[in-house]
This record gives sequence, structure tokens and C-alpha cells, in this order.
Amino acid sequence: MSRIIFVEYRIDPSRREEYLQLVQAKLASYSNVVLYEGTDQPNVFVEQYMNTTEEQYLEMKRIRHSEESDWDLITDCIPGGRAKLHIWEFKSR
Repeated sequence: MSRIIFVEYRIDPSRREEYLQLVQAKLASYSNVVLYEGTDQPNVFVEQYMNTTEEQYLEMKRIRHSEESDWDLITDCIPGGRAKLHIWEFKSR
């Protein structure tokens, strides 16, 4: 059974360039992620993590929603902050 994680959010358009620099640097440490931007909704981004485990999903949720995280600079680019950061896991059937 394979699993994937989606992390979805909208960034503040005035912080777009800052966000793109931050997220590209952060995601460079992952070999299994692709960053997508909505074609009909500019500034809506999805991080897709492939071949993950349930443990990685739970850890990602914990870290990304924690009060202090090394993702905070990216989260700061999201109007509404952590409350507007959505993380889902899907598994094959």
C-alpha cells in the first residue's frame, strides 16, 4: 500500500517572492516532494509528499501545527497562519 501527503494553503500575494525563496530552500532537503501552484487560483500551493508512512504523516501534522516550528517563516506567509494550513494523507486501495 502506498501513501501520499498533501499540504495545502494560500499565501499572501505580497509575500510571494519571500515565500518562494523560503519554500524552495526548505523543500530541497526532501527527495520525495513536488510543489504545485493552482492554475485557476494563483498563490494556492500544494506540497505533495510521495511514498510516505503513517508515522511521517503524524509527525508532519505535529510539526507543522506546533507553536514553534522550523516551518514558521513559511507559515507566516499564510493569511490566518496554521489555522489555514491543511494537511491530508491518502493511501492506495
